[in-house]
Amino acid sequence: MSLTMDEVTQIAEIAAREASPQLKIAGVTLGGAADGAYIEVLVNITGCKSGACQVSVGAFRNVTSSEFQQQITDKRRTHLAEHT
Repeated sequence: MSLTMDEVTQIAEIAAREASPQLKIAGVTLGGAADGAYIEVLVNITGCKSGACQVSVGAFRNVTSSEFQQQITDKRRTHLAEHT
């Protein structure tokens, strides 16, 4: 069982909101096949060194919602440190 795209988007938005007001979810896209578990979350970051930035965070949606949120949180933390 995989999280739906709506669930993925909602969890990603919650993780971004909890992390920083600088983060806004721009979108979620399937990273491979339409029925695949791998997805890409596009995150806009305001206030980074080069002005506005967008990073892509890859994650797998064939996990529980809390595991997915942890994936997003961990990867977002890394990207935010690199882009601020």
